[in-house]
Amino acid sequence: MTTHSHTGLAEAYRKIKEGILELRYRPGQKLSETKLAAELRLGRSPIRGALARLERDGWVRVLPQSGTFVRKLSLEEIAAMSELRLLLESHAASVAALRVSPDELALLRAKFESLKASGVDGHFDEFLDLDDLFHGLVYRVAGNPLITQILQNLRDQIHWVRVTTAVLPGRVDASLHEMDRVLDAMERRDPDAAAEAMRQHIGNIAVSYEAVPADDEGVADAA
Repeated sequence: MTTHSHTGLAEAYRKIKEGILELRYRPGQKLSETKLAAELRLGRSPIRGALARLERDGWVRVLPQSGTFVRKLSLEEIAAMSELRLLLESHAASVAALRVSPDELALLRAKFESLKASGVDGHFDEFLDLDDLFHGLVYRVAGNPLITQILQNLRDQIHWVRVTTAVLPGRVDASLHEMDRVLDAMERRDPDAAAEAMRQHIGNIAVSYEAVPADDEGVADAA
């Protein structure tokens, strides 16, 4: 494979995956090579290669006689990911409550209060940035590089679930308040309360995912 074709494939993969993560290509949506090539201004060959890689990575499914569709993570996959996050992030929160610095707490508190004052409606990008900052700080302050690596490897799936559940009325606002309770426990240097608040937050995400309306295509859950 030439450097040029490899670059085209990488660009196609990145752009299509970004579209999936940002829900421009929704779960169950059929992906047309022709339309993607025109939209992304790339050749059919890199698009085809990117879709094959996305299938290997679990983001799309190729159904014989039907075509290529954006996958929806199964409830079993969400449950497995949530169980892992419950164990690791609740532990990380308990450790972080005792290790986080006053300056780090003050930074988080200022950002939380700013977003609460402006409201999450119409400020979803700011919420996502705060969510990344908050969870990333908890991972880092906990000081366990293996936990950090595992959770960072799930970053795309976590982001996708977060954006997907945001369609539910009140979910983003509830998520902000759940994280605020974790922060409050950290400010009080209460490891047990921080762990419990984080468990509730992660558990509610999993429950919310089950309430997301099914896609129109009816194929997103195909294994």
